[in-house]
Amino acid sequence: MNWLLRNFWLKVVAFGLAFLVWLHVETDKTYNHEVTLPVTDVILNDGLALANPPPDSLRVSVSATGKQLLRRKWRQQGVRINAHQYRAGRFNVALTTQNTSMVYQAADVVLDDIIAPVMVRLEIDALDSVLLPVVPELEAEADEGFAAGREQSVEPATALLVGPRSQLTGIQNLRTVSRRLTSLRNPVTITLPVATPDGYGFRIEPDSVVVTVPVSPVKTRVFNRVPVQVFNAPGDTRPRTEPADLQVELTGPPDDVDQLDRQALTLSVDFREAGPDGRAAVKFDCPPGFKLKALSSDTVTIINLPNADPGD
Repeated sequence: MNWLLRNFWLKVVAFGLAFLVWLHVETDKTYNHEVTLPVTDVILNDGLALANPPPDSLRVSVSATGKQLLRRKWRQQGVRINAHQYRAGRFNVALTTQNTSMVYQAADVVLDDIIAPVMVRLEIDALDSVLLPVVPELEAEADEGFAAGREQSVEPATALLVGPRSQLTGIQNLRTVSRRLTSLRNPVTITLPVATPDGYGFRIEPDSVVVTVPVSPVKTRVFNRVPVQVFNAPGDTRPRTEPADLQVELTGPPDDVDQLDRQALTLSVDFREAGPDGRAAVKFDCPPGFKLKALSSDTVTIINLPNADPGD
């Protein structure tokens, strides 16, 4: 056993050097290998765009050195399909090494064959654009004692949607990605990406907008004699409430509160939810952005008056 340990580290170094030489020789050889590569590009003539997506990936055969097979760059860059000879329309394109190539160009990686799919359907359309308003999808909630204004400013207010002409039809506006902000005490400005509409081949310019939400201390306004309505009463009754109207104390952004029409406020009770004594809870409805601070009463009494006999 002593001979195994004699000059042990020298033997380890020698073995390591031998392994490196072997590895260099083996990885310098060229191998034929099947691999799945993403389709990352489709070449079209100027003024044209794809109206449907190409295949996500292709199963191909490549010739590559062992060193290249160990690398990831050429795999990630994938393959491109050359369809520059086609005009607008629908085409079944047979894939070959004449119209399909590696995006990563290197002498030691060669595309040998297309294995699957060997045929793809391309829908090519004219490239067009339309200028559309951008609608912010921003939910803003103010802290207690403050109110977020309903009017959110967007800068720029419009964005250019570029894509296949057939896909642009029917799109009325663009929307940002959804965000929710809470406990606001001051005006806030936030940059939001513009969401890409459903479909394929779209590009948005610019791809984001700046949204500003006004936030200010709330203002209180009192509305007197707001009538209470009765819903879901039987047809043979003429119900009313006691009291017939209530005082409503409302808070909201100063400008909005000042301009709020009392006709936009609704007080109601459900006839079916009245207790044995005729008492029913009052429900309050108003436009968004306002908060109910107080009602002169949370309940009213429903008084049921029978309809008069038409024959009398």
